[in-house]
Amino acid sequence: MNNPQTNGFFQKYKELIVTTIICLFLTGIYDSINNQTAEIKKWYQLMIGINEKVKVQADNLHRLEKSLETHVQHADERFKDQNGRIRSIEFKTIPSQLHRYKSLIKEDTSNAEDTKTNY
Repeated sequence: MNNPQTNGFFQKYKELIVTTIICLFLTGIYDSINNQTAEIKKWYQLMIGINEKVKVQADNLHRLEKSLETHVQHADERFKDQNGRIRSIEFKTIPSQLHRYKSLIKEDTSNAEDTKTNY
């Protein structure tokens, strides 16, 4: 069954066949690594995009926080101003009203007759 012509062919091209098989094997490994590298690159770009979005959101959050602090400060100032106005109105109106009522209550009773009868 062994044909000397076939044996001679394999002997002659044995090194070429082994080299071709090794090259095909290495090409498969290279393609696999290349595909994995492409996937890693996609994930890396995705993570960079997410990181950039997070930075933008953090910047927007910081600006919103500053705006809220400014709004609270202005609201506090307006509240203090309005509260001061209310207090000044209270101090002007209430004492004058009390003075008016006190003048009505305080009458001179020194000349009043004793209404008590002695039994």
